[in-house]
Amino acid sequence: MLDCDTDPMSHPEPAIPMTTTDCLPAALQGGREITRATILTSRGHHNPGSARDALAEWAQKCHYDAVVGVRLVPTAEIVNPAEVLTEVKWAAYGTAIGW
Repeated sequence: MLDCDTDPMSHPEPAIPMTTTDCLPAALQGGREITRATILTSRGHHNPGSARDALAEWAQKCHYDAVVGVRLVPTAEIVNPAEVLTEVKWAAYGTAIGW
């Protein structure tokens, strides 16, 4: 059974906007102009919540203001090649934007 609980953000304050769409909702745009952007990736997490948190924490640490286009992807990682045992790990992808 696949556990899709995203868990709460590990550090709820201060939070930055995150969205699965490729732009911020109109209410959050506020006439801001994006001046920088970078693609983010974070892999090897035990649940989608920690993968998402890793994107947010990196963006905040590097002084970005939001993360858009967030995608959470389950991946199979081989635990024991001899027995072909795998476990589900989570990856998160997105674009950090700053204004």
